[in-house]
Amino acid sequence: MRTFGTAFLIVSSLFTAWTSWISLRSPSEFGKSLGYALPGADGRNEIRAQYGGFFLAVTVGSVLALLGIIPRHAGLIVNAVVFGGLIAGRLISLAVDGGMKEYGFVIRVLFLVDATGFVLSIASLLLDPLVAGRG
Repeated sequence: MRTFGTAFLIVSSLFTAWTSWISLRSPSEFGKSLGYALPGADGRNEIRAQYGGFFLAVTVGSVLALLGIIPRHAGLIVNAVVFGGLIAGRLISLAVDGGMKEYGFVIRVLFLVDATGFVLSIASLLLDPLVAGRG
């Protein structure tokens, strides 16, 4: 079911491109939305590197997979690893922090985004004919 994976890669590309763009363009505002205070150039650089650069790389991987320049399953694996790592870190943090009571709205939404990205990337991999041995 290639259309499911294609749809996922398109949505992922849009989300990761948007995240990359806003964090590269306005790192202080982006950081503030996540609860960071960025007092200087070091903090802005870190937001640009960790969010802007990292999500730009995921965007490129997804777009290259959509264009057939790299294997489709490679783009799906990149997404599974990234969103899987993000949700794993969030769940560990949730356990250590003793719940969501201190988390703001954006972080709460990101739990849903990251979990959904992980589940859909895995589903896309499992439904892909090449990965499932049907292609």
